[in-house]
Amino acid sequence: MDINKAKSIILATLFVVTLLSCLLPLKLMDTIRNVADPVRKLRYTRVISLLNCFAGGVFLGTCLLDLFPEVQDNIDDVMTALKIDSSFPVAEFLVVLGLFTVLIVEQISLECRSESTRLEEEREPLLQGSVRDTDEPSGNPEVTIQYGTVQPINEGAHHSHSHDNSNSTNSSLRALLLSVALSLHSIFEGLAIGLQKNVEAVLQIFAAVVLHKCVIAFGLSLNLVQSKLRTRVIVQLTLIFCLAAPIGMGIGMGVELLSNSLEATILSGILQGMACGTFLYVTFFEVLPHELNNSDLRTPKMIFIILGFAASCAIVFLDPETAKPRCP
Repeated sequence: MDINKAKSIILATLFVVTLLSCLLPLKLMDTIRNVADPVRKLRYTRVISLLNCFAGGVFLGTCLLDLFPEVQDNIDDVMTALKIDSSFPVAEFLVVLGLFTVLIVEQISLECRSESTRLEEEREPLLQGSVRDTDEPSGNPEVTIQYGTVQPINEGAHHSHSHDNSNSTNSSLRALLLSVALSLHSIFEGLAIGLQKNVEAVLQIFAAVVLHKCVIAFGLSLNLVQSKLRTRVIVQLTLIFCLAAPIGMGIGMGVELLSNSLEATILSGILQGMACGTFLYVTFFEVLPHELNNSDLRTPKMIFIILGFAASCAIVFLDPETAKPRCP
């Protein structure tokens, strides 16, 4: 088979398979919303929680076993090409730089959101307090039961609203950054396929990449669905992720000399390092804490996290690139 024809077929197949993997959590969440029986709804919710733990393990494995070794390889190639002899851990520095970048962006966003909420509250007339003073006896504030807790209506309303807004912004921003990091990683995966010069190598790498992307796509889509993002934004981010690998393949097919470019290696190392930091941040500050802070199903959740990590281990082990020595 002609190499370009094989790459074209693989390009289309990669997009379709990734899209189907992304649509599965959307369908699953839609099914849960339409369930009226509370027992079945609880069962489905627990399944989603366990799958989210599985996705967290996959993200962790992808970061430490797939992305980080690629960053180290790229940095080693650059240091060798530039004849730089230094023991400074450049790869680790780039990962931490990516983590701090996400942290700074998130905190700035939350600060702006908090300031906006504070200004809105200052503009609201303080009418509820005066009404309560005229209608209720002193020292007996009205209370309401909400989500199993008892709190004063007027005293807790603004605080609860502000806290919910902060959590909403937090979750949405992390889901967005995770989508960007995964899309960037997918471009480099597609690039690796597009740069191959024989059909056998293309098929080998495609088999590893498509398996990897199915697991990652499911985890990403599940994370996006559970965030506070609008449906339209979720669909857009999903499509961008699905198109990332085919775009990388197209770039590789059009520019096969890119693999020998020092500038491209430097850029790849920097971007992949920062993407790795994003993976670490989202995994340990969003996915895993969200699930492990809940006392329900603690042992099954730990098992599914380990299973997700094991799935990443298996995929990396089966990758034909793993058989190649990393050191010259």
